[in-house]
Amino acid sequence: MPRTRQLPANYDGSGPLPNPRHEAFCVAYVGEQRGNAAASYRAAGYKTKKRHPDAAAGQRLLTFVDIQKRIAHLENELAEKEKLKAIDAIRHLKAVATVTLADFIGSGGHIDIKKLRDPALAQAIQEITPIFDKDGCLLDYRIKLKDSMKALQLLGLAEADQPGGVQQVLVINV
Repeated sequence: MPRTRQLPANYDGSGPLPNPRHEAFCVAYVGEQRGNAAASYRAAGYKTKKRHPDAAAGQRLLTFVDIQKRIAHLENELAEKEKLKAIDAIRHLKAVATVTLADFIGSGGHIDIKKLRDPALAQAIQEITPIFDKDGCLLDYRIKLKDSMKALQLLGLAEADQPGGVQQVLVINV
């Protein structure tokens, strides 16, 4: 049966707990100790007596409603952050998988330098190397795109045993 203590009836877990050790226990349980009540109990600074092992003491803390609510809130926050990171990774891989060298060509068949600075396109570029003549004058640029097949594999849209994609390289005359 869940245990309750002296907290407002409408406590939803969004604010830190008034007891710093309880708060530390919740943070450890959701973070570094990831679901290990005994390790979280020790990480919060608690020391148990011989007859009360850390596991039992940690499990006892998990019976408090405010600790349950705080852990649930912290887990939701963590899940939201991880979801945002995953979305960013998917967007990046999508750009790498779909951008081609033709995307950098402007009207008239010439390279559009502005497109090299476009964040949506630029994240697919592995390297840009200036090429100089023997006198140090800039002749052209060499653009090499990231491996699109590897990005497709990471997105789960291509089989991992398929050979890697051809590295797209473009030399731009200045």
